[in-house]
Amino acid sequence: MKSEIRILLEDGASNKAKGNCFEALIRNILYIHQYEIRGNINYSGMEIDLVATHKHNKETLYVECKAKEKFSSDELSKFAFNVDYKEIDKGYFFRTQELESQAGALLSEIKSKPKYKNLSFFEPGEIIDMLRDGKMIFEPTHHLNNLIIAKRILAVTYKGDYFIYLINESNAVPTKAIVVTAQDSNRLVQDDEILMLKERIEEITNLNTISSFDAKPSKKPVISDEQVIESISEVQESEHWYDYLPASSDKKHFVGRDEIRIKILSFFKQISDGTSKKRIFYLNGKSGWGKSSLVLELKGRTTNKHYRNKFYAIAIDTRSATSDSFVALSFKKLIQKAYQDNFLKKDMFTKEIAFNSNVDLLSSESVIALLEILKIEQRFLVLIFDQFEDVFRKKDFFKTFYKFLSDVTDKKPNLIIGFSWKSDFFIQSDDPSYHIWQQAREQAREFTVNEFGEREIDGVIRQLEGSIGPLEKSIKDRIKESSQGLPWLTKKLCIHIFDQIQSGLMKEDLLESNLNIQDLFKKDEERLNADELKALQIIAKRAFESSNFDETEVGDVIDGQTIASLLHKRMIIRSGANYNIYWDIYRDYLITSKIPIIGESYLLRQGVNLCLEVFLLFEKQKSETLDSLLDKHPKFISTETLNNILIEPRNIGIISKISEAVFISDVDEVTKGGFIDYITAKFQNYTPYIALSKLQQSKITKVDIVATLRTIFKQEYQDNTWDAYAKNLISWFMLSNLDIKHRLIEPQKGRGLQGSVSYDTKDTVGFCPKSSVKDIIEIIPLFTIDKHAISSRFNKELYYLDIINREKELTDFGQSLLAKSDDEIAKALKDKIYTYPKIRTLESLVRENPKIRAMQIVKTLPDDFFEGVKQSSKGIYASKAMSWIK
Repeated sequence: MKSEIRILLEDGASNKAKGNCFEALIRNILYIHQYEIRGNINYSGMEIDLVATHKHNKETLYVECKAKEKFSSDELSKFAFNVDYKEIDKGYFFRTQELESQAGALLSEIKSKPKYKNLSFFEPGEIIDMLRDGKMIFEPTHHLNNLIIAKRILAVTYKGDYFIYLINESNAVPTKAIVVTAQDSNRLVQDDEILMLKERIEEITNLNTISSFDAKPSKKPVISDEQVIESISEVQESEHWYDYLPASSDKKHFVGRDEIRIKILSFFKQISDGTSKKRIFYLNGKSGWGKSSLVLELKGRTTNKHYRNKFYAIAIDTRSATSDSFVALSFKKLIQKAYQDNFLKKDMFTKEIAFNSNVDLLSSESVIALLEILKIEQRFLVLIFDQFEDVFRKKDFFKTFYKFLSDVTDKKPNLIIGFSWKSDFFIQSDDPSYHIWQQAREQAREFTVNEFGEREIDGVIRQLEGSIGPLEKSIKDRIKESSQGLPWLTKKLCIHIFDQIQSGLMKEDLLESNLNIQDLFKKDEERLNADELKALQIIAKRAFESSNFDETEVGDVIDGQTIASLLHKRMIIRSGANYNIYWDIYRDYLITSKIPIIGESYLLRQGVNLCLEVFLLFEKQKSETLDSLLDKHPKFISTETLNNILIEPRNIGIISKISEAVFISDVDEVTKGGFIDYITAKFQNYTPYIALSKLQQSKITKVDIVATLRTIFKQEYQDNTWDAYAKNLISWFMLSNLDIKHRLIEPQKGRGLQGSVSYDTKDTVGFCPKSSVKDIIEIIPLFTIDKHAISSRFNKELYYLDIINREKELTDFGQSLLAKSDDEIAKALKDKIYTYPKIRTLESLVRENPKIRAMQIVKTLPDDFFEGVKQSSKGIYASKAMSWIK
């Protein structure tokens, strides 16, 4: 049984006073053993707590008394040096707590050296035995025989001295504490004494405390292991991609995040290799940025062939915490599952896991034995706490977490502890847990979870397309732009579109489906009846106030049918015995009616004058068709061009299209003034406008706008494409009545595609592209955005690919490309390029030698096959040409 001595003085007492109290205790022990004592002796460069001389044999004794929770190795080595340096007969080292691992290792080393044979180090249990043998305290040993005692504490306090026995009834954590006086175990400990001890000793704060052996706990467990473990909820995984639960790694719902995942797994490997001394890590990111999904992905990765024999991980939902035994029970669940999944092997010598207390998880015999096995086998257990900030919503829960984190940091066992942290959750500096949290962060390696990039957004869109079929490029662009790289919003938008299609909406009408986040939340409410909405608000309020709605209340507060319906509609989730709202963001919205400040986001791909021109073709309260608009249009544009122009006013909501009907919506009058009033009001909540308005400089250039657009939108475009989007935005803002227009500097238009192509005929034999297929694909949209942004160096390829004519206007083939996706454009362009002999020659060469490099191709083919004088230039052009074949 583990023993400790606690010195508990009145509030405001200094650490020095605590030390003096412990020294007085040790003085009494030494006095019984015939020592005369002097205290607080200072020598040059050293201080000794007590110096004692034996009354009979006159030997000198140096005594060090440490009444503190942790001892450093330096304190032991310094004590050994002092005794040796002064050539003292003996040295005694007394301490109130057992040594941590590093100090314990040094102590073993000291004891093994003959020169230190005169040193004695007394554990707390040995001090208690000496006090008992000297009749200074009395322990009721006859009452303890039939009890499973996890820890014994001798509390030396200003109210008296007490023995505290933590009783383990569940084979997991202590459930009761017996408190008796250390002078007379028959005296009933008073309520005020119990209260004082509970306030000062964390291990017993929330235990059922009894003050008489007459109320002896039952020998049978009051809580079975199964019941204990079941109250700890693992992070739930999505069954379908459109679930609001964190993305399942097993079902391949998780997308991207390669960089941060590789960094964290590399950290695991550094711990395994011994190159990192840290054992704690945390994921830092805003609410809804995919921390829970990343936690599940890490858990899943540890099961693959590279890691499954090295690491075993589980992820615990911290929202299921109901008591300060939560950490201990989570740790035990990790161990039990590691045995169940054969990561750890049981034999006849394996001890059942039990803890000395709910805040002292690494010192019991069973845990020490397990950690030794992990060390020998070079395996690691990984315990990750998701939604970690939730512990701060519960009184004093964080203290047990911090003790566990600190013990793992100090002892450096084969344990890795992780937690996710919501960066927009703030702890006030006057909060008691603030400084503890800061210290915990210092022990951990931080990994920041960022917004989605284009690859991650594309991954979620592909999951959507897997359920409803291919989407038009305009819809996919709208999702990318509206989501602004926010993982939760990307998923919400895709789920909204999935639900719209499931309810019967046609894909071509999706642009009219409002993607404003407040409207999306209101759509959720429209799916609910009055009872369900009321129940949702109750659950949200409970979670917001940290008193989660419990399963035992089903039927009393909310009926079971309503709970089942909300679970089916994916509006709530179950976490352990608690029910919670599917997302914290939606939970806060239900309570405050406020949403995160998120403006509407979309790139303006069409010039404002083109859109105004089409807008003015309409009559109020009269629908049009594409054919009628084409008949009215003064410039005889094609159907594809009209469709592309209409995308912009549909995005901003001034024009709607349902089936074949196109009509004006939400505008007072179909005039230029009505158009300006509408876009002025619309842009008040437009993300680029909001961001640009916050810039400090008096003038805003095109460069500033490009930088802002790149920050907001996650698509990967070439510089000239961003340049064109910036010019378009300036044109829209300049037509509006926005206050920002006076700060904008309008760029001068360049020559772009002006003039005519200088090639009289196409040299079909000699042509080989000097631009990659990706270069050409990215140029296509610029014909509708700003063709002046297209460099003249692309003229030859555009002409030979039949995209432009000699007057540098789009051909019918070029017009058809505007409505296609990137993959469709690539296929159409490759069909064109393969009509040229040099590409076919190049393809034959690559097919014969798939691993051939660009410079090898240059050396293999005739010298005039690629343009350029230098070999390096020819190599660049060869690389570009090969992109059409790969």
